[in-house]
Amino acid sequence: MFMRKTTRINRKLPILLISCICLSSQLAVAEMYKWVDDEGNTHYTQSPPPGDVEKEIIKPPPRIDSEHSQNQLENRKKNLSDAREGRLKANEKKENEQQELEQQRAACEQAKARLASYQRPRVKIKDKDGNATRASEEQRQKEIVKSRELIAELCK
Repeated sequence: MFMRKTTRINRKLPILLISCICLSSQLAVAEMYKWVDDEGNTHYTQSPPPGDVEKEIIKPPPRIDSEHSQNQLENRKKNLSDAREGRLKANEKKENEQQELEQQRAACEQAKARLASYQRPRVKIKDKDGNATRASEEQRQKEIVKSRELIAELCK
């Protein structure tokens, strides 16, 4: 029998909570009165002051259109997300450009080193078998021309 009473109380508890929330929300929207008594004390009440006392009626703030507010919030979230995505893309593009610039600088330095190596009178090159042989003057001049073209292209 004790179990049944507990079950009935548990069933009524949500209804009681919902009722209290509804009543408190109605009270929160009620008009307020501000008035000063004979001793100079300021009072705020939800009921009119007793007697013929000068009072100020404080109206509740306007209700908030939750759907409109939700739409505004969603729009702000979208705008922030778009701005963040734009910043990320710009940073990624900047990093890629920086990487390409560094690679181009490295290639430029390699081309300059290659030109310097071919400007010596005795240059050794490897043939198809991997053997080091001395380059002919004609081969050396061709490689110098190629190196200068690479430098002109890469070292802007």
